[in-house]
Order: sequence, then C-alpha cells, then structure tokens
Amino acid sequence: MTSIEGAHGVTAAWDEEGTPVLKVSIQFPRFHGSSYLTFEPLKKSSQVLRISLEFKTDMEDGMLLYCGENEHGRGDFTSLSLVHNRLHFRFDCGTGPARIMSRAPVVPGQWHSVTIYRDGPSGWLELDGSGRVLGRSQGNYTKITFHSPLYVGGSPNAYGLARAVGTSQGFQGCIQTLSINAKTLDLRPWPRGLALGGTNVGECREARCGVDTCANGGMCFSSQTSGSICLCPLGFRGPLCQEYFLLSLPHFNESLLSYFSAPWPQSSQHYLSFMEFEITFFPTSPDGTLLYSEDTGSRDFLSVTLADGSLEFRFDCGSGPAILRSKEPISIFGWHELRVSRTAKSGILQVDNQIPIEGIAEGAFTQINCNTPLYVGGVPNYISTKSSACVLRPFSGSIQKILLNDHVLHLTQGAAVGVNVENARHPCIDNPCANGGTCRPRWDEYECDCPLGYDGRHCQKECGNHCLNMVTDAIETPQFIGRSYLTYDKKDILRRVSGSRTNVFMRFKSTAKDGLLLWRGDGPMRVNTDFLSLGLQDGAIVFSYNLGSGIATVMVNGTFGDGRWHRVKAVRDGPSGKLTVDDYGAKTGRSPGKMRQLNIHGGLYVGGLKEIALHTNKQYMQGLVGCISHFILSTDYHLSLVEDATDGKNINTCGN
Repeated sequence: MTSIEGAHGVTAAWDEEGTPVLKVSIQFPRFHGSSYLTFEPLKKSSQVLRISLEFKTDMEDGMLLYCGENEHGRGDFTSLSLVHNRLHFRFDCGTGPARIMSRAPVVPGQWHSVTIYRDGPSGWLELDGSGRVLGRSQGNYTKITFHSPLYVGGSPNAYGLARAVGTSQGFQGCIQTLSINAKTLDLRPWPRGLALGGTNVGECREARCGVDTCANGGMCFSSQTSGSICLCPLGFRGPLCQEYFLLSLPHFNESLLSYFSAPWPQSSQHYLSFMEFEITFFPTSPDGTLLYSEDTGSRDFLSVTLADGSLEFRFDCGSGPAILRSKEPISIFGWHELRVSRTAKSGILQVDNQIPIEGIAEGAFTQINCNTPLYVGGVPNYISTKSSACVLRPFSGSIQKILLNDHVLHLTQGAAVGVNVENARHPCIDNPCANGGTCRPRWDEYECDCPLGYDGRHCQKECGNHCLNMVTDAIETPQFIGRSYLTYDKKDILRRVSGSRTNVFMRFKSTAKDGLLLWRGDGPMRVNTDFLSLGLQDGAIVFSYNLGSGIATVMVNGTFGDGRWHRVKAVRDGPSGKLTVDDYGAKTGRSPGKMRQLNIHGGLYVGGLKEIALHTNKQYMQGLVGCISHFILSTDYHLSLVEDATDGKNINTCGN
C-alpha cells in the first residue's frame, strides 16, 4: 500500500488496486449513550453563562451538558438535556431549579443549533433561531458554584443525575461546535484540544468523498461533519484540484489544512549541535505552525509556532524540552522577521526588534537528530506530533523566506511536497522582471536581479547590441550594488588564482564599509576547505586564504569605504601572504601548517557571490557597493571585467 499523510490527523492511502482509503482521527465527536467528554469546570461563569452548540441526535432522550457543585446533581448545577424530543435547560442557584423547555421538538437525524443563557436567576433557551423561551430559578440566590468537571454527551454517573437533568440516558449523536461565553471549545483531546478525558467517543464525519472526485492526484478529506475538501498537491488548486498554477510565493490557509514539507538541505549530522533559522512571514491568524520536525524514534523535536500572537520556539534534545516565548505578541496582518537558533541545549529567539529570549533545554543531552522532513506551515498529522511541541493547528498567512544555517530553503521547487498551498498576493507573482531577470520579494515590495547585459528596475535596459563584446572605459568599469557579481571560468584566469602563487591587483571604490571584492572556493567555508577572499570589513581591507590546514588573515586598517578610488594588491607565495593598499605599508601573514598549494576547482567571483553569507561563513553579508576599474592577475594578465565574464548579476556602468 502507498500512503501519504494528510492534515489534522488524516492518513490518505491507496490500496493495491489504487483505490483511495482514508483513515481519520476523532475531530467531531460521536456519542453512543455511554459516552462522555470531560473539560475543566465552568470558570468565571458563576453569575453569567452563555453556551451555544450544534448537534444531531439519533434518539429522543440524552444528556448534552452538565456542570455543577458536585457530580451527583445535588446543590448548584447547570444542564442541557433531551427529554422526549424536547430540549430542557435547567439550572439551580441553590434554592430551587429553573426548568426551561423548547417549544419545538428536536428532529432526530437533523442538525440543530441551540443557545442557552443565564444571568443570575434568569435564563432563556433558543432552538434554531425560533425565539427565546424564558425562565427563572426559585429563591433569591444569583450565583452558581461550579466544582465538577464540565461533562459533554453524558457522564460517569448518568443515573445519579437523572432527577436533576431530566434523563438518565447519555446523548446519542454528534456535536459539531460548542462555544462557552463566546469562546469556541476545542473538543479534541489535550493538548491539541481541551478535552481532559472521556470514554467511548467516536468520529462523526460523514463520508462525503464519493460525491465529487479530486483531480490531479488530490485526496478528498471530510473536513466537517457534513462537508469535505480536496487536499491538492503543490501546483494545483480549486475545489477539485482542477487548476494548474505556478507556485512561487507560498500562502497557507488553516481552513484548507495547508502545509508543505521539504528535505533538510544537508544530512542530519550538520544540525546535531547547531541550527539557526531565519524566517520572513506575514500572519493572518494569531495561532498556527510555522516550522516542525522530529525524530520518530526518540523525544527529539523542534517547533516554531504562533500561540495567541506570541512566537514560541520549542526543542528537545531527548532529555526534556526548552520553551522560549517572545516577550510581546506580534501584529497580525504585518510582516515580521524571526530568528531562532540553538547551540547544544541553549536556544535564542528574536522577533523583529524585540529583546532576544534565551532558554536551556532540560537534562544532559545536547544533540538533536530529526529524521522527518522540515514541515512548514503545518504538519500532515497533528495527532502524532510530540505533545510538548504544542503543534496544534496550521498556519494562516504567507512565508516569504526561510534560511537554515544560511542555506535557502526552497519553498516551491525540488523535493518539496504538500497540500493546498496557494500563491500569496505579491507583484512577483506576475514576473515583472524582463529579459530573464529574477524577482526578489522584499515584504510587499520587490527587486529585480538582472542578467549580465541588462539593468534598470525591471531589467528593461539593454547596455547595447554589442555590450558584452565591446571594450570601453564604461564597460571596463562596472558598478556593483551589494547583490551583484561577475563570474569567470576560463582556465587561463583560474590557474592564476590557485596553485602555489597568487598575485591580484584591483582598483576599486566603495560607498559601504563592508563588501566582498573577490572570492574563489569550492563551497561553503569550513575548517579545512581551500578558499581565497579579498574584501572590506568595517572599513578595513582583509585578505584571507586557507590551503587546507588553517586560515590566514592579513588586514590593512583604514576607512576604505569612503567612496574614493583605492588600489589594493594581494600576493600569496605558498603559505605566506602580503597585502598592500594605496601607499600604506604592506602587511604580511602566514597560514598555519605545511600546506603550500591552493587547490580549488570552483569559479572566480568578483564584486560579490551567490549565497554570500553561506559560502563565506558570514564573514561577508553583501558584495561590493561601488565600482572596480582595473583587475590584474599575475602582474601582467589584464582582465576585461565584463567581456571576460562568463556570467553576472546586477551589473551597471559606474557613474549611473
């Protein structure tokens, strides 16, 4: 059998013949006469109480609700029962009960809605909006003492309550919604719902999935007791998943049970002791799941959720959870930036400009191993998540960006799967960038990353019919904007930035005190990974390299992000390095160990780099903001910066 887990505890599966089979957990309770659910006593309801519910009965008698001073019907109480097809609302403030009965009968097999209300000794009952029936309790007492649990659908002492509530029978039928004092009561078991206990309770969803067929691999799910929705795979939408669309900026909807999952960018070993998430999101509800993953064979998990408008970061290394909660709730219908990280069993949560919150997991364990994918916006099965993660419901809103240890988590491509994820309303959906440009969302706004040869807000400006082949002063002086770069992969160029010697000369100007000038490496910087870099850090010029046995760093202090032209020369001879800037004295350094060769197979980047924070281990967060006019390798190899480039992004002419 092939199976895919669905939302809210649904498991969608296909048998050997390809027939869909649905297994569901209890979402809308069905009572059988001997059933009941228990909830906390009715708090803050001693003087005023309002209860509304929707129900469908199979029998003419049965107790729907009871809460009182005790569990035996003696003293104060409130109850709602069916007695010979009539609803009976009864309450006693201590000196004699009120008995209020519906005028119209309840029809078995049909859905009904009822509201009961009490203010002191006075109360009323309204069935199906047909008008209120009034009543009053005896005596002058106005308050009811509630100590017993709130029983729904029956009680463990139904016979003992018969005299008070009017029937000794438990309710037989379904309850769809229940609200107390205008607050909906989640009927699911704790901690996902508010039910503290119960017995013999079944599921009431009716099989509506044979009426309409979901197309394009969608699976039908009975989302209400008398309704259903299609769980559409990524890239399809509509009531029956009939419409194809290109997913680019995901939007999640709790009512559609949205979620998607993506594999971890690297193997789990990379995240055992350290992980850091950066999330840009726009919530439309104060509750929901932003991120979740777990280890199914242990207690390990991590979760990022919204709870009453506050952000919660929870994780467990296997010996007890850490719970970090933001100091203040965030605004709904607004953009937010969230950063959560954990190092061993210590965690940090920061949202927007709030004060960072720190916390420590319980116990002695310090590593987390997650064998499930990363779930974003929700999970396929809320019943099976770790109870201490408090993953209770889907997220509603948009998630624009997720970074994991500086890796971009691709939300719309690759191995990502999910259901009912739509596109957010955003200008990037209509692809405003011309000539192969890429739209980069920035909250409600956007920027276009333009291919080499085009610029302008929408990459609409072409630099000329022969701009990539012309050698002019303008083209030899490209301008970089912080997210620009030029790349080179010709052998004559690359061999001059590897081996036992490297000699680089560059003339540049920058209006920012930080920015990468040059980079060559095979991948993200690690302890013994060969690389070579040159750039601005807090106004100083820094020359760094690693030959495989440790990093060498040579620095010339100054304020070189002053917008003026500067000359920089970086020379490496084996492990020895020398850096000269303008007429400042040369600075020297040496890499540790005995390695002499720079062994790199990747391309050469000038002025910036793709995924710059990831590859440079956050030594650089942006590229150059300025211009480069000369670039010479090995003292005599003059590069035509644009003409010799294999590729580039966001390159303009210096001075524009």
